[in-house]
Amino acid sequence: MRGKAEDGRRSRDVALSRGRQFRKYDKEFPVPQVLAPRGRTCAVLAVAIVAIALAGCARPKGDFGRAERTVVHDQMMPAVGKVMARGREEPVSDFNYTDDEREFRDRTWSIVRPMHARDWLAANKAELQRTRIVGEVDHTLDPETYYKLLRSDRYRSSEARYERVILDIRSDQDLLDPFYALLLKVQAADAERIRVARASMSATPKERHDARARVAENRQLQEWACRSLRFRLIAYRNAIDRLEIETPSKRLFEANTAWRRLASAVNACATAGTASAQRVAAKERPSRFATGGWGTMSKPQQK
Repeated sequence: MRGKAEDGRRSRDVALSRGRQFRKYDKEFPVPQVLAPRGRTCAVLAVAIVAIALAGCARPKGDFGRAERTVVHDQMMPAVGKVMARGREEPVSDFNYTDDEREFRDRTWSIVRPMHARDWLAANKAELQRTRIVGEVDHTLDPETYYKLLRSDRYRSSEARYERVILDIRSDQDLLDPFYALLLKVQAADAERIRVARASMSATPKERHDARARVAENRQLQEWACRSLRFRLIAYRNAIDRLEIETPSKRLFEANTAWRRLASAVNACATAGTASAQRVAAKERPSRFATGGWGTMSKPQQK
């Protein structure tokens, strides 16, 4: 018995000694720990946020004023935005984009981006909202910023500011026709998407959810574009009125005419777009196939 007890103490001492050695080894050469799914997600988000901060939030512009595609702004930020949007319980679809939906997002960006090139705060907010890292923050923008930046631009002639406003207004008006035509295509596709999702017996609950979420995403973009157009009208009106006081010019009539034409086009686009969206919404009524109103996924029996 005594021999067994001594052997037990000896084994325990050896184990403790080895434990101390392993703990010392772990301190000098720590073993990488495998992150849990939640920790791994947080780590990925942290890396993405650091990369976004280093690259700058504002989306870079390429040729002809189009958005320049980058890994940070077109892959990393949207991926982070999906996670953030789900956390805010906003509709998020995992469907692939159609060609029209991709172009629709590009044309929407041309409308919601800042009016003045030096408005970096609005540029950052627009990009964070576009990628859904934050919610709707466009209501925090100040329409007077456009005139403040325009006034600070150093031109040799006071007429140059009128010219700048007129060109900006006309550029916005040129965006409306192709944007509206594309909006109708997207809404028609949304109506067809909802119709098929409701009628198809083979559609899964996930597919029906993604279909409704994609329609909601497209509608949110349309509403953001309409808000941005109204914001631009207010900003242009403020700039023209302030210029009339500060530097009166014969070009005031030309500026007012351009503004009235843009206002008419914006109102027509918003009215028609809303009517079309209402027709899509009317087709989003829950289906008996989707809700199980008949108890099974089979058709009702014919009498």
